[in-house]
Amino acid sequence: MFKFRITAAALLWLTLLLGGCTQQGGLTPVSRHTPTPAELADQELAQAAGSITPERQLHQLNAARFLDQAGKQQKALQTLAAIDAAGLPDDRYGDFVLLYSALSLQGEQYFEARSLLMDERMTAIAYRLPLEQQARWQKMRGELFSLLGEDENSIRAFAALSTLATTPADQAYAHEQLWQVLSHISDPYLASLTATETDPTLQGWYSLAGIIRNHQGDVNQQLSLITLWKSKWSTHPAALTPPTSLGALQQIADSLPTRIAVLLPFEGSLAQAGKAIRSGLLAAWYDARSYGGETPRIRFYDTSLGDNISPVYQQAVADGAQLVIGPVQREKVEQLLAMPALPVPTIALNYLENAATPIPDNFFQFGLSVSDEARQIADRAWIEGQRTALAITPNSSSGERALAAFRERWSEHGGTLIEAPAYGTAQSDFTPLLKPVLNIEQSEERKKRLQQLLGKTLYFTPRRRQDLDMVFLVAYPDQARQVKPTLDFLFASDLQIYGTSQLYSGVQDPGRNRDLENIRFSAMPWTLPGARDNQLQPATDLPPLYRHMFALGIDAYHLHQGLPQMLLLPNTRLSGSTGTLQLGERGTITREQPWALFRGGRVRAAQQLSEN
Repeated sequence: MFKFRITAAALLWLTLLLGGCTQQGGLTPVSRHTPTPAELADQELAQAAGSITPERQLHQLNAARFLDQAGKQQKALQTLAAIDAAGLPDDRYGDFVLLYSALSLQGEQYFEARSLLMDERMTAIAYRLPLEQQARWQKMRGELFSLLGEDENSIRAFAALSTLATTPADQAYAHEQLWQVLSHISDPYLASLTATETDPTLQGWYSLAGIIRNHQGDVNQQLSLITLWKSKWSTHPAALTPPTSLGALQQIADSLPTRIAVLLPFEGSLAQAGKAIRSGLLAAWYDARSYGGETPRIRFYDTSLGDNISPVYQQAVADGAQLVIGPVQREKVEQLLAMPALPVPTIALNYLENAATPIPDNFFQFGLSVSDEARQIADRAWIEGQRTALAITPNSSSGERALAAFRERWSEHGGTLIEAPAYGTAQSDFTPLLKPVLNIEQSEERKKRLQQLLGKTLYFTPRRRQDLDMVFLVAYPDQARQVKPTLDFLFASDLQIYGTSQLYSGVQDPGRNRDLENIRFSAMPWTLPGARDNQLQPATDLPPLYRHMFALGIDAYHLHQGLPQMLLLPNTRLSGSTGTLQLGERGTITREQPWALFRGGRVRAAQQLSEN
């Protein structure tokens, strides 16, 4: 009885004490620790170590997911690589492939991701996975295949993604991506796909792309043929949810210029360039008229007659021009910017050197930018696994621009660049230029020292430096035919050479081009076999540079209706003779070129990337 009274008194005292604490603000609650993703990953790995299949693999997969959430992507990749995926059940195998692929892409391990996304087991079970996982799988496949130049695989993946869409926005995304791929494939490749395809949905897509491609010079004709296409393919996904660029064609047709002024030099040092551009522009104009297309009136103005472009430009506008194409000379392009205003859209056929120069309204830049090509070469080489590059470029303004652009993009990727001394345009022997940069002389010096030390003659093969993966080459065909054999002679035949479009002017020359064997280069679409109609080809006796200028003239003409599309829909991509055209920053119309290589002395398309 006494113990109970003491206990009750104690309880009464404790109650009063707690009440007093509550009045003072209450007791601080005991906090419970929530494990971080990193701690959860450690727990899963610890459990994996003491488990057997399939629990071991499941714990490892969970750990990789937590490591990704913790921002430890490299460790997550290592964990995924250690998983014996054969022990995973099908539903979790899909999780494994999707996570592993996503992390590989994030780490720029593109070919590892490709292997995962093409995995036979994943392909076999994909249709049984939840729709969300199927859609993620096809989306990653479509985007990666497009990046690697596997255009047909990309098209099929995006077509499949369209069927998995659960919202109009998802389907619109799939159609836009599919159309972007179709927009940049070559004419021969599109024709081949059209001829061999058996899937009705893809047949419809190829037929629609052919209408746009084959009637690029006349929007009104495109509209008429698209209407006929819709009557035949009324239930096709593209008829129900068309790409946005097609939906905007009527608005574009209503605003096309009917009078165009073209400002080009026809006298002096740039006369041949001006005449080549004029020939290309007129070839495109006559091509549009040949199939009944509507064409604008074109008037040419000679910019070589005066030092200032302003009077010529003002005269063109006074004559009723609704669009001005030109000038070509860089100093006269800069003079345009000094004018109070540009009253009509103006497409200069050159680029401003100073990226900080303010850009006025209605001003656009288009030309044969070797800088664009250099950046694309850097991107492709990096994706293919190259990391240390040797640059061989001429001591010209275009060579300097190409090298600067490659250097900047290569540095952004994190690559290492070795620069050979710039060569002169008259250079014929490249051994003195390349031997030092390949460290051949150091190898020979080592031999001499060893002979002196040992006192006898040594038989040896010199060795070049071993840290190089590739060569970035800017050269015309004659110089390139000297560079490649020199590299082979200097024990660098294993280095992959990437060149600009200057390497090839569209004339097959198997005998002489055997010295360019296996060089990959950024090609002008018009130079590839079968890429353009004969009437849109330049004369074979033109020098390489002016053959490219002819192609520039073709694209300049097509921009009279391409530019309104780009302004209305900035993501629009147009297939051109000089590349796939797209409007970029500061009114710059950029070119993305297809890829080709020399094989057996002949040029062949080589759009698909390969692993180094």
